[in-house]
Amino acid sequence: PKHDKRFEISIYIKNELFGSGKGRSKKEAAQMAAKEALTKLEGLKR
Repeated sequence: PKHDKRFEISIYIKNELFGSGKGRSKKEAAQMAAKEALTKLEGLKR
């Protein structure tokens, strides 16, 4: 339904997916995607 919107955001760096998130708001989806991307980037440092 229109009142129950869901948003999905994906973060790509050089055409590689680094994070994706879903949420009831753009902000919630963006925060989830950013958290996932940061976790992946931190893993690459090691």
